[in-house]
Amino acid sequence: MEPPRRTLPGARFGEYTVTSRAAALADEIEGAIVAGTIPEGERLGTKDDLRRQYDVAYGTLNEALRILQQRGFVKSRTGPGGGLFASVPTASLRLSQLLSGFPEGGTLADCAAVRHALEEPVTVDATRSRSRADVTDLRAILAAMEEKVRDPAAYLHENWRLHRRVAEMCRNRVLGNLYVTLLDANEPGPGIAVVDRVRSADNAENLAAHYELVDAIASGDEARARGAVAAHEAFFAPVSDKPIVPRPVKKRRRAATAAAAARPPRAPARRRAPSSGR
Repeated sequence: MEPPRRTLPGARFGEYTVTSRAAALADEIEGAIVAGTIPEGERLGTKDDLRRQYDVAYGTLNEALRILQQRGFVKSRTGPGGGLFASVPTASLRLSQLLSGFPEGGTLADCAAVRHALEEPVTVDATRSRSRADVTDLRAILAAMEEKVRDPAAYLHENWRLHRRVAEMCRNRVLGNLYVTLLDANEPGPGIAVVDRVRSADNAENLAAHYELVDAIASGDEARARGAVAAHEAFFAPVSDKPIVPRPVKKRRRAATAAAAARPPRAPARRRAPSSGR
């Protein structure tokens, strides 16, 4: 049975060039792969199949496939059983594509700075669009974080899993996907974590901040969500590698300070009257 034909949005007005129609088709296929409607690894069919399915010209289809292959969402295989297959790009590929738009390039620190700037809009969006299932998932991840609080690397992975789940709740998919792409930069491979020594200095304190973050999202109160984000980000404020604890005062110095405080204040010295000369 021939698959139903699809018409690209706006194509009936005849205003779209081949390039813009190709970009729209690429976005549609990419969205289906990201949503799981087209599973990873599924054969998309031949070019003839796709051209009839989406009701586009060969030039439009070829340009759309070029865009998708460049983004990493379509792979071409030759030989028996070959063809076009759906693919999900790796985090490093998505990040390199994102940074390729900036001539100056970017570093991991740059990605982290932008991601932290997105914490509030992502959390507020998630607060508006939360569901019971979303909140249940977040609380389950919090429980996993609590179990791994003494294992910095494992705790960090669960921490990121929580933030990734929050981003998935965003109705604004550009915002959510951008956040996740930047977050994935800290996980270059399975089991690998770029641990920040300052930010993992006190996991118990960090866990408490995340409990409030989830409670704020669950409450649906945007003002509370903003306050929770501010408290969460304050935990990341120090930039040195020193522990976030006050330095202990040495005993000798403390005793000397106490003794000095116990002494009565000295009376001001009397000035001698000038002697009269004869």
